[in-house]
Amino acid sequence: MPILYGHYPYIEPIVTLARGSSRKEDRLELRLEPANRRLLDEAAAASSMSTSAFVLAHATQAAREVLADRTKFVLPDDRWDAFVELLEREERPMPGLAAFLARPSVFDEE
Repeated sequence: MPILYGHYPYIEPIVTLARGSSRKEDRLELRLEPANRRLLDEAAAASSMSTSAFVLAHATQAAREVLADRTKFVLPDDRWDAFVELLEREERPMPGLAAFLARPSVFDEE
């Protein structure tokens, strides 16, 4: 960046932004049909976002939800108490379940 002398109010915000921002290095490219592109563009415009920002925000949220379903177990207090009670009760024989689990699985090698 060139050295500037004096006061340039129309340049200073740009210089500050450039110094304070972090660069995003990773890219994700998508191939999509024109109708899907138009849909994303319209939704982004309706949300006052760029298409890239819209797709990133919504894809990131969807990814969090998918992973949360696999990592978190959330129940209302009354249902949680009932769940814990079931976990803590004495085990009981379940012959039907034992027989089912003893059958060969489609994943078993023959």
